[in-house]
Amino acid sequence: MLVCGDLHRSLRFYRDILGFRVTADAAPARIDLELREGVALSLHARNGLLAVRPGSLQLGFSVDNVDAFLADCRHLEVPIFQDAYDEPFGRVAVIGDPDGYPIQVASLRVQS
Repeated sequence: MLVCGDLHRSLRFYRDILGFRVTADAAPARIDLELREGVALSLHARNGLLAVRPGSLQLGFSVDNVDAFLADCRHLEVPIFQDAYDEPFGRVAVIGDPDGYPIQVASLRVQS
């Protein structure tokens, strides 16, 4: 579950930029997305009980090519929190969602 300041703005980010499919639309309260078969992310609208708290979690997703993905993000004016860098397991960067939550994206290195 992720609390969002603007449910439809977050939907556009997670659906259109990260490519997740909507499985349930209960707006204005909640929209569910399928991350992969059997794994879901539920976007919830901020309310009196639920608050947006960037820094309280960091999601991470694999992408085919981090550098190409970042180029697309720049074009779409998605905030880049950390430019791409190399780790032993692959190439990594951190972007921001519409509420300021950090999203790590990584291209995993193929092990030989």
